[in-house]
Amino acid sequence: MATDLTLRPDTLALHADAGVERTSDVAPPIHVSTTFAAGDDEGLVYARQDQPTRRRLEAVLGALDGGHAVTFASGQAAATAALLHLRPRRVAIAPGGYHLTHAAIDALAPCGIEEVPLDAEVGAGDVVWLETPKNPTCELQDIASHAARARAAGARLVVDGTFATPVLQQPLALGADLVYHSMTKFLAGHSDALGGVLVARDQALAEGLRATRTVTGGVPGALETWLVLRGVRTLGLRVRQQTANATRLAAFLERRVARVWHPSLPSHPGHELAKRQMRGPGPILSIELGSEAAARALPRALRIFRDATSLGGVESLVEWRRKQDPHAPPALLRLAVGIEDPDDLEGDLARALEEVGGGR
Repeated sequence: MATDLTLRPDTLALHADAGVERTSDVAPPIHVSTTFAAGDDEGLVYARQDQPTRRRLEAVLGALDGGHAVTFASGQAAATAALLHLRPRRVAIAPGGYHLTHAAIDALAPCGIEEVPLDAEVGAGDVVWLETPKNPTCELQDIASHAARARAAGARLVVDGTFATPVLQQPLALGADLVYHSMTKFLAGHSDALGGVLVARDQALAEGLRATRTVTGGVPGALETWLVLRGVRTLGLRVRQQTANATRLAAFLERRVARVWHPSLPSHPGHELAKRQMRGPGPILSIELGSEAAARALPRALRIFRDATSLGGVESLVEWRRKQDPHAPPALLRLAVGIEDPDDLEGDLARALEEVGGGR
């Protein structure tokens, strides 16, 4: 089922794991055993290597991205495992974006891995790492163009597609070698499960990543695996509603604040690329207010948006981004838009902006 490319994403999210294990249960069971009897018919030995719930989730996530999925205990564990396995001499990456990706590269400097600018020369075995859309301003990179560049140099292209999800963007189909997602975000979708996934176009690369996971021990727990599997069933429904809400709020806010970052807007630098490369502009937007003081005050004034880090859950979150990333602009707030009624979200923002002032 996982390789049936005639099925569309919403169907794959529900049925790509059919037949992965022999059960008549309609809802997937959760397997908590850490060890399996010798001679198991499914080849199971020990849960760090493999287990049935994880097999099911990986079948679904691999089908959604059109590749072979390997899941990890967190997004950070997945990103670090990719670097440990690929062992590039250079990682070409744009500044900004998710700051802990840069931290992972820095931590592996003793292994001979060096961060270089995205447009720097790369060679055989190196990695071009794209985060598109990029945290927190949703700037985009042309995946197909970078894939051609990496291929010509003998390098690998890794795409962090967390903001877009497989619903809105297909990096492997555009030439990427590996796509990375923090499962904690949209894939799980309910702010209750930590995890990460790497989806490889090539099965041999996936098996290598699986071996790296076994050695490093960064496997997701059974409960987290099951929660992500349950969450991903509704991925398409959630992401489309969140994207529609974010698009409406972006247009509403553009008339009221100093700047809005969302690919739906012609003012966004990635507007045209988003129309070519994505199936929608995405559920995340950022705004810049007229002052840092107003930006710091806005989360406390909002009633529906929760003041919390992370994104991708069904509830709307707001964050003064500099709390987590010291390089973020001082007046920038990131809005992770949920599935609430857009009238209520718009009203909450209108009232809070009037209360704190400083919109422009």
